[in-house]
This record gives sequence, structure tokens and C-alpha cells, in this order.
Amino acid sequence: MKKVLIAAAVAASCIAPQAFAQTNGASGFTGFSIGANANASTSSTEVSNVNGSVDLGKSSQNVSLQAAYGVDLGNNYVLGLGATYALGDLKSGSASTGGFNANLKGKDAYSIYLEPGYAISNSTLVYGKLAYLNMKGEVEGTGYRGSKNFSGVGYGIGVRHKLNKNLFLQGEIAQSEYSDESISGTTYKPSATTGTVGIGYQF
Repeated sequence: MKKVLIAAAVAASCIAPQAFAQTNGASGFTGFSIGANANASTSSTEVSNVNGSVDLGKSSQNVSLQAAYGVDLGNNYVLGLGATYALGDLKSGSASTGGFNANLKGKDAYSIYLEPGYAISNSTLVYGKLAYLNMKGEVEGTGYRGSKNFSGVGYGIGVRHKLNKNLFLQGEIAQSEYSDESISGTTYKPSATTGTVGIGYQF
């Protein structure tokens, strides 16, 4: 009987940590991760000068890279800190007001974000996102070209699903709001709604 009790105790000591790991879904989304995303954006830019104002919009696509680190807060909660960098431009549309014609596009866009999340299972995480945004806005018109750095905030929601221990898929929708900037007497205030699908690797 003594040997049976000892064996049971040893078995319980081995099984208990595994059972905890299975129920603590957050542990599967902690640590360093990298990913690549395909983004589809619909922009809306307010353009105004002394001759009037106009809203312009444009749909465009690009890809972005991301790197993040997730911290287990307990009770299946995770806090992520990360950054993204866009490869390729996002077009913000064309404007014509008072004889002024211009095309606006965003280049070298990046974000730094906080991402609180909750693991609803060992393989699925839902999360919110709050981000600092920055991009180079480039304006080109007839005989004219200029640029300015635009900063802003972004917020969104998403879901991440693990295919195995390391590989995951994610989907997200986010809103971006940039500050207004003036380029040669014309003021631009971009915003965008972006849908994202991506794949990543959790180390």
C-alpha cells in the first residue's frame, strides 16, 4: 500500500503542472513573436485651403511586418507590446479644390502598440489594440511635390488562432486617426479603416 501511495503521489506531481498548463491558455501566447500581414485600407482625407475644402478617399493594399512580446498576466489575460512596419505605400486619394490638384499617399508607416488580450482557449486569443502611428505623407500635384510626417492614434480588435505550438493565424480590423498637417498652405487630415489578415510564429 505504501508503494502505491508513493507512486500515486509521484504521478500527481507530474500530472498537476501539465493540467495547469492546459487550462492556462495565456501561456501559449506569451514571449516573442514575429509575423507578416496583408492589409486592405479604405482612407478618408480632409483637404482644405483658402479656396475651399473637400473630402477624398481611396482603397489600397500593402503588407506589413510585425514583432511583439506577450506577457502572461494570469487568469488567461495577456498583455502584448509590439511594433509594425509597412512595406509599400497606401494611397489616400486625389483632391481638386479651387484649381489645386493633389495626390496624397502614405509611406514608411509604422506603429508601436499595446495589445491586451484574453485567451478563450489554449489556441485562441481575442485582443484589443491601442497604437501610436506615424507615416510620411507625400503630396504630388501639377508642378508641385511636398511631404510631411503625420502622427496619430489607432485602435482596433482582433483574434489570433494557433495552428500548432508555434504557428498562428490572425485577423484584425482597426481605425487610424492622424493629426492634421499643412503643406504649402493646404491642410491634410488622413484617417483610415484597415482590415488585416496575417500569419506569425510564436517562439
